[in-house]
Amino acid sequence: MLTDQQRYDTLNCNGAVQCETPFADSIAKDGFNFSYAYTPIALCSPARGSILTGLYPHNHGQLTNTGDNFNGVFDKNILDKRSWIDVLHKNDYSTGYIGKWHLPNEGNNEFWGIDKWHLYGDYYKELKEQGINKFYDYHGTHLIDSEWGISNPPCWGKSGLSYEQMQETWSANKTINTIEKFAVENKPFMIMTSFKGPHWDYMVPEPYDTMYDPHSIEKWGNFDDPFINKPEIQQKEILRWNAGHLTWKDWQGMIAAYWGYCTYIDHEIGRIINHLKEKQLYEDTIIIFSTDHGDMIGSHRIFNKGFQMYEETHRIPLIIRIPGASNSGNTIDSFVSHVDLFDTICDLASIEKSSESDGVSLKPLIDGDNSKLRDDIFAEFHGYEPCLTSIRMVRTKQWKYIYNPFSIDELYDMESDPYEIHNLAPRIGHKAVL
Repeated sequence: MLTDQQRYDTLNCNGAVQCETPFADSIAKDGFNFSYAYTPIALCSPARGSILTGLYPHNHGQLTNTGDNFNGVFDKNILDKRSWIDVLHKNDYSTGYIGKWHLPNEGNNEFWGIDKWHLYGDYYKELKEQGINKFYDYHGTHLIDSEWGISNPPCWGKSGLSYEQMQETWSANKTINTIEKFAVENKPFMIMTSFKGPHWDYMVPEPYDTMYDPHSIEKWGNFDDPFINKPEIQQKEILRWNAGHLTWKDWQGMIAAYWGYCTYIDHEIGRIINHLKEKQLYEDTIIIFSTDHGDMIGSHRIFNKGFQMYEETHRIPLIIRIPGASNSGNTIDSFVSHVDLFDTICDLASIEKSSESDGVSLKPLIDGDNSKLRDDIFAEFHGYEPCLTSIRMVRTKQWKYIYNPFSIDELYDMESDPYEIHNLAPRIGHKAVL
């Protein structure tokens, strides 16, 4: 189960005090919570490419989001890479995919090895059958208007769609239907459910729109970042999203809706889990929960994600539940990455992978073997709708270094400066660290 743009700190098991995620927490209680999981890139399409292929974006080639603008030149690069879904399919698994895809060759059964698709094109078609012809008349604002400052930053609050009409409810329904279909086929199956949220617009149904009191949300520790000796593009992104005028009070309302979105999705995850239990499949099912990347949502006063490598967009939730594991409930604090999922899934399914990946199986860590703990983790960024660029990041438990070839580099002491306010890269005294 994959969410879109969910911060690490939205889960109770990851330290969230207000945002409630009881079902994700239950997976962690029955499984393994990876507390230092990172996306290799904080952008939807390339992150999803890494999840499926086990390759960093510079190796799978989907460097930016798919689309009909200049980013589309990268859309064919990933099509000569193999996904773990196809590996499972060729090993006699029934395979299903529900929800947001955001990669090339959407709906191509033969290429991706997916037997049953339920995509958002199907969802919009069903809405039109209910008389809802224009989605954004009911839910949020159009992407381009928000992104280039034509309107205010994307909407938040109560959706004009009912609970039954929401994308996440639809995704859970289709997942439950696909479980029922596959369960009677007397063969192993894999279903991947990709929720649209909590990606903006932060529009949610009742009661989630008023579940959290905005006034109770404490200011982010880096909200008042003065951006001293930092790449200028970070501030330009604030302007591009027309977010420079927003006060903390404005962000509080947005964050409250975002948290409501996270709890709403968690409820839909609970429906899927409960269905597995009702059908007596839960104790024979491996569950993986994660997201493609996080969300700034006011940290450093930045909206969305993009040209920065802060923890809020790169550190992600990752939980794996394995039935019958003797040491379940553990938190694993080794650095892990999306690129590890290919090898991990093949390992857990006892299938020999047939292609090289950039990751490693996490099963030894799950089994308690700490002999191959990572000392560091990597991420990259290549730009997206505004412009192309190149940024690289390496992080250890103490230090984070960001290479910005077209601007000033960044270095943060993650132990003494966890909010990443003070860029130490220009200081002569820290050249030895670099």
